[in-house]
Amino acid sequence: MERKRLNRKNSGQTLIITSLVITLLLLSVVYYVFEVERKGGMQTTTSLNSYVLAIKLGSRNTVISALVNVSNGGENEVLTANLNELSSIIGNQSHFGKCSLLFTPLNSSPYQSGIWISWGSNGLGVSSAYANFTLDFTGIHADVQLEYDVNITATLDVEGVYWNLTETEKQVNVTCRGFNEEEPALANSFVVRYDNGSNWVQPQHYNQIDYGNGTYRLTFNANITSSTVQVSVGAYDWREVYVQANTTCTET
Repeated sequence: MERKRLNRKNSGQTLIITSLVITLLLLSVVYYVFEVERKGGMQTTTSLNSYVLAIKLGSRNTVISALVNVSNGGENEVLTANLNELSSIIGNQSHFGKCSLLFTPLNSSPYQSGIWISWGSNGLGVSSAYANFTLDFTGIHADVQLEYDVNITATLDVEGVYWNLTETEKQVNVTCRGFNEEEPALANSFVVRYDNGSNWVQPQHYNQIDYGNGTYRLTFNANITSSTVQVSVGAYDWREVYVQANTTCTET
């Protein structure tokens, strides 16, 4: 399904900046602790471990922000651009020693440039970003070589049925299940549309039941005479990653 350009693209751009700022703040705090320990003759591996943890958290936040941007209409290449910026920031940090962060966006099918967007008509939607990282640190007291992956994946599973209220009006019940990294996840908001035979339209109102475990039921009325109802549901998770899935609702 063709990806729609959505009006939340700016939120992805904001998160890009925010993630890099958070990374700088984390590294600055760790550097301060390191300096206190060094001047007090108490230098331990704790500060170095915190430094490595800050880099891993920064890389994760950067991948998330890129996926937010792409899933809201941005280009796949934004992941590489953001990670280049993060790598440059870390490479310029010389407080603990020489540090380099190498990355490789996954380019194995179905990923392209580390991004996989699949919003199909089979009731399943996927928005995912994946990158491999190699952290190489050389310091006075310790060396660190670390390889790790960051996989951010939002999945939406949608299915629905309807029953006739009148000859031209149907009540549609859609069940949605959201997952983040294959774990049940709460949604921030939904965008619901149905095909009325000539256009995709939003219902005037829909009722939402939240079961508290990543499962939701959305109920709305549709003015349509067709024997099936084509429904499209988009969901934003609390990270602002957008994922969308279409399904065909049949009479129950």
